[in-house]
Amino acid sequence: MFNIALRITGDADAANDCAQEAFIRAYRALHQYDPTLPFGPWLYRITTNASLNHVQRWHARETPVDELPERSAEIDEGPEATAVRREEVAEVVAAMADLPAAYRAALTLRHMQQLSYQEVADALGIPLGTVKTHLHRARAALKVRIAARVRGKTA
Repeated sequence: MFNIALRITGDADAANDCAQEAFIRAYRALHQYDPTLPFGPWLYRITTNASLNHVQRWHARETPVDELPERSAEIDEGPEATAVRREEVAEVVAAMADLPAAYRAALTLRHMQQLSYQEVADALGIPLGTVKTHLHRARAALKVRIAARVRGKTA
């Protein structure tokens, strides 16, 4: 939940607040949860809504995440490959921070949380077609932003 909130808000402190708020909301609404449905997407929706509300309320200026999670594969790759991989991931994360919050949320849930398209739609409370549109536009925007960053570095 923290990871989702962090990707949407771009701020660790705000993500902590949003995750805590999401847990409180979930606890208070537990009586409304339908046990025949998966629990994860229900929590993701609450977290996403709390995070999007935060972004809208405070008009937060997103900043890229400074630290990337450790991967066990990095040990096998060697230091040079690990450094290149970290730089590539940092470019993507920085480019994601420039996207609108709704696009970041869809990307985070689909690619980082590995949810299906329908689960993303359920978590965000939007139609499946809108999820596909958000993801398509987000990927296109990421491609342009990353290409511009790479060109900027080589110039």
